[in-house]
Amino acid sequence: MEIEQQLSVKDILQRPLFLEAKLVAGAGGMNRKVGWIHILELSTANPFTNKNDLVLTTGLGFHKYAEDRLTYLQKLIDQQATGLCIEMGPYFPAVPDDMTELANRNNFPIIIFENPVRFVDITQDIHALLINRQYNILKDLESFSRKLQQLTLESTNIQSILRLLHEHTSSQIFHFSLIEKHLFAPPLSPKQGQDLIAQYRAKLESNSSYSLESSNMSLNDGSVILSQPVICLGQTLSYVGIVLKDQLPSEYTILLLDHACKAVAHILLRKLFLEQKTSENHTQLINDILQQRVLKEEDALARIGLRPLSGGRYLFIAGTFEIEHKLMIDEDGEIEARNQDILVLLRSLLSKNGVYSLLLARNNQIYVLGVRESYAETVQPDVLKEPLKKLLEALEHSIQQKSWSNTRVLTGFGCVKTKLTEVYYSFKEASDALSISRTLAHKSVVHFYEELGIYRIFKEMSDERTLASFVEFHLGAVLEYDKENKSNLLKTLDHLLSSMGSKQETAEKLFIHRQTLYHRLEKLEELLGEDYLQPEKRICLEVAMRAHELSGNPA
Repeated sequence: MEIEQQLSVKDILQRPLFLEAKLVAGAGGMNRKVGWIHILELSTANPFTNKNDLVLTTGLGFHKYAEDRLTYLQKLIDQQATGLCIEMGPYFPAVPDDMTELANRNNFPIIIFENPVRFVDITQDIHALLINRQYNILKDLESFSRKLQQLTLESTNIQSILRLLHEHTSSQIFHFSLIEKHLFAPPLSPKQGQDLIAQYRAKLESNSSYSLESSNMSLNDGSVILSQPVICLGQTLSYVGIVLKDQLPSEYTILLLDHACKAVAHILLRKLFLEQKTSENHTQLINDILQQRVLKEEDALARIGLRPLSGGRYLFIAGTFEIEHKLMIDEDGEIEARNQDILVLLRSLLSKNGVYSLLLARNNQIYVLGVRESYAETVQPDVLKEPLKKLLEALEHSIQQKSWSNTRVLTGFGCVKTKLTEVYYSFKEASDALSISRTLAHKSVVHFYEELGIYRIFKEMSDERTLASFVEFHLGAVLEYDKENKSNLLKTLDHLLSSMGSKQETAEKLFIHRQTLYHRLEKLEELLGEDYLQPEKRICLEVAMRAHELSGNPA
């Protein structure tokens, strides 16, 4: 079916009106595609030629103007015309050597008619053929689309999509998945499948542009892979590829692939929603963990289908995602729909990054329990933290791509635990990390509880008055001075401390002249004492600064 969609010079020469025609040059271009027939004489300039045009001419003026005929031919070649058909006559009995040499060098077919022909008959014949083939292509695509739609309604079986694509292309089809096993139609042996996927993966990794759109890749055996990413909610979940032997992909093949990829995307998206709908047991488990009702480890593992490991352990981490919207009114249910999209996107990103997860959505918050196996003797938090960091980057990128400027997702993760009965504390830590992320949104946000530094101590303090009193004792004079004079001494002190006392670096951060900085530092000495940068006082000032910031007052 694939070959039938292409009309080449070789096919044209089989038409009744071309049976007496002769190919005199450019035999290497017999497989050039013919897109249309165009009549163009030497006296007519060439801006009217389109790519894949087969040009007809009487050769008028070719015998007189050697330079003009070569320019004419070169322009056709440059404009990627398919070939040139010349009606010979008494004024032009033979094709000159200079034209045949130029045509042969460029594999540009030159066809001659030694007997008179009616160009109108040729154009009508070929145009009718092209239009008929185009109609057949559209008809076949419509049939293909209907079959795809039926398959996607009947099941979530991606293999059936691949089989249908194979039937229409007669080529090897594969589905390279980032979250599931790879599929092939027709089936390949394990070694053949591994070799194909290994070559394809290497091509993807060597050129990032391959992962963004439909692209061609050359394999070691000379065949070509036409592939396209399958994108759901802004995330690439897999790729569908067609292995083509001894041919380049046609527009028809590209359209077939595009239709198939959209069908696969619908199936993957539906599977993500189905997973969400069928996870009631998992959401109940998270509810029980949050309410400290999980007491027996083996029972809790059984509820999510995990067996106790004999030679290793499970690592668990809890996370909380909070979705904030700037929309005042939920027009047409936009907020609810967006929350749902983020939930499905989050589920797909967790799978894509290799984290087995349980999710619970409650209003504008999503609780996540991530699980991984570990056979190391010591607990290695990075086994879970690294894929989660990639997830957060991808989530932020997806939100930016969708232009959801009025939506913000805040995140906090607790510490890694080795027992489900301990995950309650990881959720509590995640809540603390989220709270600090919300307060410090103007700064570089730290998502993981164990990376909160001094803020962990503040969250553990139950007496907020003690913390406020500490801030007032160490920073009260500066805060009062800034309030009365509308100055920036607190900000100056913050940058001075973060710059390890370097005056030059502090001035650069504040974008002020050093002399201006000296005046401010004199006032700080007056308010805090000359020894305010000595180690003991400095530590107190830095702690007070962070405590003041945590109360929602940025420096």
